[in-house]
Amino acid sequence: MQKSKLQCPTASGFTLVEAVVAVGVIAIGVAGALISLAQSSAQATNLRNRAVAAQLVAEGLEIVRNIRDTNWLAGRGWREGLADTVAGLIDYNDAALAENADDASWCLNYSAGFYTHFASPPYDCNTAFKRHLEITTATDDFSPQLIPPASPPVEYLVIKSVVEWPERDQTKNITIVDELYDWK
Repeated sequence: MQKSKLQCPTASGFTLVEAVVAVGVIAIGVAGALISLAQSSAQATNLRNRAVAAQLVAEGLEIVRNIRDTNWLAGRGWREGLADTVAGLIDYNDAALAENADDASWCLNYSAGFYTHFASPPYDCNTAFKRHLEITTATDDFSPQLIPPASPPVEYLVIKSVVEWPERDQTKNITIVDELYDWK
């Protein structure tokens, strides 16, 4: 009588352990890519906010310069409409700035390609940005070592423009301080 031999066919394909390991490696790779994508998106938002804030803070200084220049062109005193402030300034037109201590009023609304302040409540802003300006008068005697006739002290304005916005549970800000003279 002949004995039959049992033979196992040659296995081709993956075993269960190999399949689990392969799925795990792929899952780790996909998770890493998603985390990297989320961080890139957050960083892009951060950079966009900083770029917008930098433009808005510079615009704050330009508003004050524009009022000074408009005063010169109209034959008015260079400081007209540019009084010292205790609180932040927000309301403005070509001739003057209006002081407003209510920091809710400092928020900026974006509409038709422009950022604007609301002059009165309700302050329904559609951006996270807030801007305020501060103006203080300063004088400097540029010739203290001269024997008379010395020039009189020069009066100038110190302008501080601040833009704030919330980001990741923190308040970020950009501040620019500049001096404005009656150079005409």
